Amino acid sequence: MHIIRRTETYAKLFFLVSFTGLLTYTILAFYTFHTAYTTVYNSEHYYTPGLPKPIFGSGGHRIDNEMKYILIWLTVDFNVNFFGEGPGAFVKNNCSFVNCYLSADKHLLKGYNKEFDVVLIDIGVLRRSLWNSIVMPQKRSVKQKYLFHSMRSSDETPVCNVNADGYFNWTWSYKIDSDISTPFIEVKDTGGNTVAPRREVKWIENMKPLTDADKEKLKTKKKAVAWIPESCNTRINRMEYVRKLKEALKEHDLELDIYGCSMKTCPKEGCMQALEKYYYFYLAYEPSHAKDYVTEEVLKAYHHNTVPIVKGGADYTL
Repeated sequence: MHIIRRTETYAKLFFLVSFTGLLTYTILAFYTFHTAYTTVYNSEHYYTPGLPKPIFGSGGHRIDNEMKYILIWLTVDFNVNFFGEGPGAFVKNNCSFVNCYLSADKHLLKGYNKEFDVVLIDIGVLRRSLWNSIVMPQKRSVKQKYLFHSMRSSDETPVCNVNADGYFNWTWSYKIDSDISTPFIEVKDTGGNTVAPRREVKWIENMKPLTDADKEKLKTKKKAVAWIPESCNTRINRMEYVRKLKEALKEHDLELDIYGCSMKTCPKEGCMQALEKYYYFYLAYEPSHAKDYVTEEVLKAYHHNTVPIVKGGADYTL
């Protein structure tokens, strides 16, 4: 009888331990799945609602060091919706660091904009404010980094103000020597590595020759140069230069056709299709002359089997 009771006790104990373990495993599995699902869902939607919340000490200052908060000092020229609120943009783009929280809410942190790690100020703010103290940040911390952002040509929108001297810690622009460089176009090799633009570019010496299919496409070309400007009126008088070039080419029985700007009308097949079919060269005339300013204008040629004739302020050997 004593052995039977002891066996029943062990059986009950074994059942209790097994049930507790099963219950614990179920809870952990559900929590893991829910966390993974929430992370993926939020990454895809560029937003993490309520996360992460800044931690404050008794004095009202942040004491969390892992999360870096970036404040976009809003302007009509900078669209924060492109990135989204929170860390989602960093996760989606597989950034090396994803512990960054992007926001345009100046009151997100208790210390107003002084508590942000980085304050991003776009060139549009500077143009609009003329360094007006009401528009520009009025308080800053010595621990903060002020980031200047502009994708506008420095030739078109120069920052010529004594207040700008020593104001920014970092720069973000199309220029190669910016702290954060985002050029309009990049040249990459077959492995996905960026080859250009750089201060020193190593081009491949043994380029592949044209295929027979490529040569066949060139047989329809009969005209010399085409230009398809995005805008007719720019600060530099491009039209005057183009007219002189057109006259010089005409002396050698060569044509320069200008599509738009009250000149030639694009054919039914479209300007780009006409460029690819009939022209050997494309005039890639940048709307502004500035260092490192190379826009998608040159891609019109490369994407449509023509050779670009470039004119701008960049070093085109890079």
